[in-house]
Amino acid sequence: MRRILAAAAVAVSAVAVIAGCSGTTSVAPTPVQSTDLTSSDGGFDQHAVIGVVLLPVDGSSSSGEALPDRFRTALTEAGFRPDVRVADTNDPAGSQRSAVHDLVRTGAKALLVAADDPASLTGELQTAHDAGVVVVGLGDQLPANGTGGDGVSADYRVATTGSDADLVHRAVAAVTSLQRGEKPDGD
Repeated sequence: MRRILAAAAVAVSAVAVIAGCSGTTSVAPTPVQSTDLTSSDGGFDQHAVIGVVLLPVDGSSSSGEALPDRFRTALTEAGFRPDVRVADTNDPAGSQRSAVHDLVRTGAKALLVAADDPASLTGELQTAHDAGVVVVGLGDQLPANGTGGDGVSADYRVATTGSDADLVHRAVAAVTSLQRGEKPDGD
């Protein structure tokens, strides 16, 4: 009887050790198809999730419609599924890091990023790039040094010259080109 109990205890311990080793891990996002096999440059489904990470909104707009709403509307009309995140005014850099992390983890195929503090996003943008997410900087150039991979934080850039409507139009045009696996026009 004692041997049976000892064998049972060993078996239960082994199962606990094996279960402890397996742990829970998150699924890595599927990288996008690259047309030149050197970088993340598009070729994703038309109805893909497109993440947009914006600066805190002050409520004003050049034509009455807020910038986040413009992005939601334009990306939806172009056939994409927008996931627009607006930075918190109390900690814009921190909330943008969290937004980028969440968007990559949940499978966004492209990110449009207007960074509050570009240097603070370097690690998260490098992770996005390494996962195959196409990163498009909105406005200021995003840093070109990262934590690994090829050191690229943004694949493309759309300058913020002109109106909100112009910015959204050019950003959506860039995503549409990327979706087709083409290099977008721009900066």
